[in-house]
Amino acid sequence: MTRRFVITGCGRSGTSYTAELLNRLGCTCTHEKFFTGKGQPSRIAECLARAGLRPLQWRMPPWGEAAWEAAPLLSLLPGGTPVFHQLRHPLEFIRSRQKKGWVHGRFRHRHLPQFPRCDKEGFASLPLAQQADLLARFWIDWNALVESRVGGRPYMRYRIEDFDLGVLLEILTRVDFPHDPGAVGDVFEALPTNVNTRGRKRDDITPDLLTKETRRDLEAAAARYGYRL
Repeated sequence: MTRRFVITGCGRSGTSYTAELLNRLGCTCTHEKFFTGKGQPSRIAECLARAGLRPLQWRMPPWGEAAWEAAPLLSLLPGGTPVFHQLRHPLEFIRSRQKKGWVHGRFRHRHLPQFPRCDKEGFASLPLAQQADLLARFWIDWNALVESRVGGRPYMRYRIEDFDLGVLLEILTRVDFPHDPGAVGDVFEALPTNVNTRGRKRDDITPDLLTKETRRDLEAAAARYGYRL
């Protein structure tokens, strides 16, 4: 039987694309339904999970959920839940997130109190360098949060830039979803990679905008994940 699984990261990292691929293969995977919006787990459900009385989980199917908001709640999921940590180059994340704006500020602040609770308008009013610095720090801290909350759950980390048929087949294998590699390859080749891409990102967002400390920390975190600024 297919296992319940989670795909997460820091957002703007191609999870819409991954979820769509899985859905086209019949391995149903919602995108930001269980961990956000109306489907967000209630405080009661969280409290029960934190007390060890009932793990945080949804009724299957769907088998999977792709959501950056899952990161802080990974430790509340059933112990055998596979977690797929999807990364994107930090500069591409910063440019994409800056274009979309700082949304869900209250949620971000709740789980990482060092970040402001400001709304999209408040973020937009900041100087570009301050926006870039804030987003760089978020990329560092949110990806670190994913790793800190996985615990002993099955864990696979990959970069969206390296996402190929082999990675997709490995995901399907790890969640015990029955599949034919040839059919999977056909679906993989047919789906465009820009399923959630809109508008043009600013190309003037560069590492030079960051403070010396943030740039140093971002370079170190990026290198750990195989990226160079």
